[in-house]
Amino acid sequence: MAHPDKTKPRGAFAPPPIEAPRDTRRTVGRLLGYFGGNKALIVAAIVFIAAATILRTLVPAMVGEAIELDLELSHDIADFVRRMRLVLVAVLGAWIADAGAGILMTRLAVGIVYRLREESFAHVQTLSMGSFDRRGVGDFISRMTNDVEMVFNAMNNGFSNLVGGMLSMVAVLVAMFALSVKLSLVVLAVVPVMAVLAGVVGSRIRGAFRRNQEWVGRLTAAVEESVSGVKAIQAFRREEAEFEKFDAVNEGSRRAGATAEFTSYAFIPLMNVVTSLTLGLIVGVGGWLALGGAASAKGGVSIGLLTAFILYSQRFFDPLHQVTQVYSLLQSALAGAERLFELMDARPEVVERPDAMPLADLRGAVAFEHVGFAYGEGEPVLEDVSFETRPGQVVAVVGPTGAGKTTLVNLLSRFYDVCAGRITIDGRDIRDLEIDGLRSCMGVVLQEPFFFAASIRENLLYARPDATEEEMRAAARTANADGFVSRLPDGYDTVLAERGGNLSQGERQLLGIARAILADPKILVLDEATSSVDSLTEARIQEGLVRLMKGRTSFIIAHRLSTIRDADLVLVLHGRRIAESGTHDELMKRPGGFYARLYGMQRKKLDIHESDF
Repeated sequence: MAHPDKTKPRGAFAPPPIEAPRDTRRTVGRLLGYFGGNKALIVAAIVFIAAATILRTLVPAMVGEAIELDLELSHDIADFVRRMRLVLVAVLGAWIADAGAGILMTRLAVGIVYRLREESFAHVQTLSMGSFDRRGVGDFISRMTNDVEMVFNAMNNGFSNLVGGMLSMVAVLVAMFALSVKLSLVVLAVVPVMAVLAGVVGSRIRGAFRRNQEWVGRLTAAVEESVSGVKAIQAFRREEAEFEKFDAVNEGSRRAGATAEFTSYAFIPLMNVVTSLTLGLIVGVGGWLALGGAASAKGGVSIGLLTAFILYSQRFFDPLHQVTQVYSLLQSALAGAERLFELMDARPEVVERPDAMPLADLRGAVAFEHVGFAYGEGEPVLEDVSFETRPGQVVAVVGPTGAGKTTLVNLLSRFYDVCAGRITIDGRDIRDLEIDGLRSCMGVVLQEPFFFAASIRENLLYARPDATEEEMRAAARTANADGFVSRLPDGYDTVLAERGGNLSQGERQLLGIARAILADPKILVLDEATSSVDSLTEARIQEGLVRLMKGRTSFIIAHRLSTIRDADLVLVLHGRRIAESGTHDELMKRPGGFYARLYGMQRKKLDIHESDF
């Protein structure tokens, strides 16, 4: 089973270097573009945030005024109580406004994340098979779930805190200057220090979170792979080895996560040290002024004013702390957004041409003209492959494992594009045809059919949603699947487990053939479609396939050469080329031919097995 290339046994583990953020400005701009359709919601949220900010800003001034006028000067307790009631009203009003802003921001965040998930999912469906070959399934899952969740958290929890914090800082700063210019300058002196710290630490935080999310993707891939292959793991008693591999990936994820969180949280104590020193300076300078250090009346500070200023300075640093915390949250969100947009920017290798033609009046004449193909650089799978088929012919493709048989039909379905030469249907290059039209005329039965966790009826109708109940059952009868389906307690309404795990492999194969029959394709591809069933079931399937293949161009990939004796054309793939071609009888007459030797070995093996009965 495949595992991350950088995974090493525990003890020899070396995490990859932190990857620097790529284009922060572009990522931010692109993310802000998703806010465009929600202007009314944003404006309403900002109004609520501003109301809460104003009310909170008034509270220290109201408290300071009450102390100075009612306690220091007039000693009017009744008026002091009245003023405190107004303070309570302001606090409650700020809480209500905060709650309103939170509800609006949650609606905004949910809507934007919905669009991100929808657009990324739709884009993934357009990617070519090569994209899935290069990326693990876990990487796709991680980008579309974990990374999107990072963006959601930042928008839901961060935006209102960021806007509220900025507004609060401005409002508080204005109020502080109105109270005392000298003490306000003390506060302003620390802002450049904090800005420098934010700039230095910010890029490291974003890089650390990007690396952490990449490790989360590897971890997701490892879990998905191990759970999917648990039967093989247990059958070969590889539980301990798989645990060691998983442990290495898990250790990498732990270290990356710890580094990201440490980098993020280390920023907050730095801010706390600076703010604590600043508060100490304010108390010292303010106390000196209040006790008469600045002898003039103009420079004097009353106890009430100093109390209000200290409260304001706390109000100034509290949102500043909020902003620094949100800053870390935004860095992780930007790392997630970078990875998500990277996925959404991936271009499919197989692209439909702007002037692509519809595939009408298909006859089914297929030709490969000097076709060459490689999955990766310098790894050729097919070289100079050429052959022609007539409409309605049954073409068998045989050869040893890894010869390129499945690649041949993948190219015909245009899951990949050829690297050299061309493939034509009815004389037209398939790259000049509409992709949907090309694939709609083809029915493919894979060696291991894929089924969704849905009813048997839904899985069969997946091939042709507009088919009637009778057409669906007729297809199942042709494939000899109707019998076992009808014996199930819920019949065609039986819900399949993931990948059809509650059916036998042979039953899944029968349903896969029934689905292809229901699609009524013009070109049929059977990729070792009968390799997982017993000989008796295979014989029954062959009867239905003979009826299905009549009048259709059919390609049969088979390990059992006995199943293709009646094929109109046999293509023998060997050494990346077509080594031999002809009918079964023609190839058998070639002394020392590869096909004759291969058939002889299989026949001898079959005779040995039959002698056991």
